[in-house]
Amino acid sequence: MIRLVRRPLIPGEFDAERWIPAVVVAASIVAWTFFYFGLTTPACLFRKITGVPCLACGGTRCVRSLASFDLLSAFAFSPIVTLLALSVCAWAAWAVVARLRSDPLRVRLVTDDAGRRHLRWLAGLALLAHWAWLYCKLPA
Repeated sequence: MIRLVRRPLIPGEFDAERWIPAVVVAASIVAWTFFYFGLTTPACLFRKITGVPCLACGGTRCVRSLASFDLLSAFAFSPIVTLLALSVCAWAAWAVVARLRSDPLRVRLVTDDAGRRHLRWLAGLALLAHWAWLYCKLPA
């Protein structure tokens, strides 16, 4: 079983809601600076050698599109990076709202052994589908 639950922080548990907004802001500043000054990343060595895109290929172009709020081209460059970035931003926004409301409850993903096995299969299939998407759709 896989479910989201709201519960208080367990003593010693990492308080991600405290840090995720700061990480998102810091990453946004770094990305903005990177793109503002026109810095480039090196070409993908894996793709250069094999001719096949790696799982991270298109990530920089995706982030550049996200920074311009162009969601369609961001998704075209890298669906997984787009979905992860939007999910992390939504989580950060929720964390800020929870902090402002002084909400002591945190949202956590709770799974049993079968749920973890299903999540591993789902993650593997998502990565495989992502790689197929990049192979078929990503421009050189």
